[in-house]
Amino acid sequence: MRPVIHAAPAPDPGLLGIHLLAGVGSGLLLALAVAALGQRGSRPYLLVVLALGALLARTVISGVAMFGPLDPGLHHFAEHALDAMLATFLLGAIYYARSTADSDRARDDRLDEVDATDADGREGSR
Repeated sequence: MRPVIHAAPAPDPGLLGIHLLAGVGSGLLLALAVAALGQRGSRPYLLVVLALGALLARTVISGVAMFGPLDPGLHHFAEHALDAMLATFLLGAIYYARSTADSDRARDDRLDEVDATDADGREGSR
């Protein structure tokens, strides 16, 4: 007696095409972000790479679910978890970039004050 193999229903071609397009787009964005991270090497860029990785993973999870290996509950949970990760990484990148920019601006302001003191003929604190 042969075992019965239950095949997953064929996915809708339109939906499959959209997933393919989303996967290629997400992969391209991730590759560009990795290249930018290689040039800049800063924490905000790393967080953007992680966010775009979560976006690609979300597309992969959704695509795998179309073929049946993931049950709807796990698929739903994974997509929401990846959405939360994506938002957290992006907010972290924005926060870190802004806090770094603020500290750079404060340092530049202090240097401008020292330069202004030097221009007045008095000895600066450098």
